[in-house]
Amino acid sequence: MSAVRERRRAETVREIKESAVARLAEVGPGALSLRAVARDVGMTVQSLYHYFDSRDALLTALMADAHHALADAVQAAADASRGAPPADRRRSATAAFREWALAHSAEFLLLYGSPVPDFAPLPGNETGAAALRLAAPFAEVVFDGWTPAELAALPLAPGAEAIAGVDLPAIPLPPGALAFFLELRARMHGLVVLELLGHLHPLQDVAGALFSGAMHHMTIEIDERQARAADQPRSAR
Repeated sequence: MSAVRERRRAETVREIKESAVARLAEVGPGALSLRAVARDVGMTVQSLYHYFDSRDALLTALMADAHHALADAVQAAADASRGAPPADRRRSATAAFREWALAHSAEFLLLYGSPVPDFAPLPGNETGAAALRLAAPFAEVVFDGWTPAELAALPLAPGAEAIAGVDLPAIPLPPGALAFFLELRARMHGLVVLELLGHLHPLQDVAGALFSGAMHHMTIEIDERQARAADQPRSAR
């Protein structure tokens, strides 16, 4: 394929995706229609099939793009705050997560909202790898300043022992640190999802303040856990 044809194809794919995202915001992913998307970009649905041969192929591409865009936003915050106090870096990264979600609610809810009926990402796609990208900048800011010994000293809670047998090379943390990290992400993520779905009553109108306060508590807990982990090796000697 010539460079000109490749460029034209890329532009058409971009237009199709932009139209599909607009439709997601309007009708939700379950009602996404390739025919409507094709009409929006001025082509027949048969022509659109040359770019995405099914609704699932288009949704899969949108999911991968959204995962990458969200990870890029959080990574940019982590990069820009490097060298700042760890608490400031955590606030910056978590704020970037929430701000991206609010600005791109249709894509965020495609990733983390109710499952789309009769849809599963196509096999062999990059959505899994794209989703894991978000872990790296968050792990960097959560454990900024921690030593390997402190990470290893974080204990698993009673009942969570099975986590020690999980092999997750994409998030290279000791079991206790991995469990703690995922708990923190779940708290942050849950508040954002509840806000987007309007489920924070009676604090919906001050959701930003609620989020900021929760992230403040979270960073205090991280620092307290680090202090206990730092003391553990000394007390064991």
